[in-house]
Amino acid sequence: MRPLRAAWLGRIAYAPAFDLQRALADRRANGEIDDTLLLLEHDAVYTLGRRATDGEVLLDPRALAARGIAVERTDRGGRVTYHGPGQLVGYPIVDLGQNGDLVAYVRTLERALIATVAVFGIEAGTRRSAPSGCTSRAASRRTASR
Repeated sequence: MRPLRAAWLGRIAYAPAFDLQRALADRRANGEIDDTLLLLEHDAVYTLGRRATDGEVLLDPRALAARGIAVERTDRGGRVTYHGPGQLVGYPIVDLGQNGDLVAYVRTLERALIATVAVFGIEAGTRRSAPSGCTSRAASRRTASR
């Protein structure tokens, strides 16, 4: 089993956290660091993935500003995702190997998250309407997303 280093970053805006992920991913790809897990909370932000359109953010810029919510474009897959205070976010930076299966890895993470929250009495699962992510049925909130 390979080592995994975990780091708690506290509450951090999306852009600097994303920059850190990219820098660490480059270092991981070059074999300079071990697999790493960043744990953090984001300031309120909607991230727009590669497939998202501006129209998917339902608040106008004034309403977003009044609520202190940033909007950030990202090169990640997916559409629009909200991250905010009180929401634990984990970014794994791992070497899946030359033949690594990203989809299988994400599914493994989903199963691990569902099992973990079950220990705390929270029923969660995946949604068939979403390509990835975990949802807590009790709270009708997304438990995790890719």
